[in-house]
Amino acid sequence: MTEVPGEVDRRIDDVWAAADEETPDALRIAMREALTGRPEGDPRALFERASVEDFLGQESAAIPLYRAALAGGLEAPFATQARIQLASSLRNVGDASGAIAVLKDVPPTDPLAGAAAGFRALALYDDDKAVRALRTALRALADEIPLYGRALRAYAAEVRSRPRIRVIAVAVVVRDGYVLGELYSATPERPSFLRAPGGGVEPGETADAAVRRELAEELGATVTDSRLLGVLENIFDNDGRPGHEIAYVFAVRSPELDDLGVDERIQVLDGDTSVGWYRIDDLHADALPFYPPGALDLARGQG
Repeated sequence: MTEVPGEVDRRIDDVWAAADEETPDALRIAMREALTGRPEGDPRALFERASVEDFLGQESAAIPLYRAALAGGLEAPFATQARIQLASSLRNVGDASGAIAVLKDVPPTDPLAGAAAGFRALALYDDDKAVRALRTALRALADEIPLYGRALRAYAAEVRSRPRIRVIAVAVVVRDGYVLGELYSATPERPSFLRAPGGGVEPGETADAAVRRELAEELGATVTDSRLLGVLENIFDNDGRPGHEIAYVFAVRSPELDDLGVDERIQVLDGDTSVGWYRIDDLHADALPFYPPGALDLARGQG
């Protein structure tokens, strides 16, 4: 039977117009009937099924359907809708880092770029990146306010975090005289530098659990073994403001990182940086510094 153009869209619209979260089974049946004629793995059908589960508060059921729809080649405008809704679902189940990764490259020309930025700002805030969250939200707002947009963008660029002592857990991954480092490119204010992969320790979380979580969220890496090498205190200048970190430094093993070639890099999933291997003997403060200070000294005795 030939599908009448627009007929499926009309049926889907009718389902959503009558949607009631108090009758979940009826909604699922109605959507399944509206999608009659679409193959089981059709991206649009997967997206609508995911949206139903999302509407019903079943994010864990919606997430794999969104991913399958996007992997299957879901077309615009539904692709961006799926990314936004997937990110929202990930955030709601506690995976703010995953939500950031899903939304980080929505192009500014996309009609839903502003909405994507709003949901990315929420995820950044939940991921303890309050400054980046505020900047993201202000920049999105600036695009909607012609009269004051330029001023908002300028002020957004000047937003800085309040001074605080931050507790972090980082991984020193060493192999054959090389150490894994996250590269931060030079800016007008500072030169390039490397950091040991890792991130902030959350309230109620052990440092060991934090380093495992951070490597999973940022690099998709599973830590199979970890050993605390030491605890370092790092007091530094952060673009003219005081910075203060307490760093738990771990030696870790990970099959994904063990398989990474010496000339290969991994893009950080929830950011704009990447990690790769660097010869330990080539790293020093006058060339390419490695942070936190002292972690490299701990690394020299490993691997």
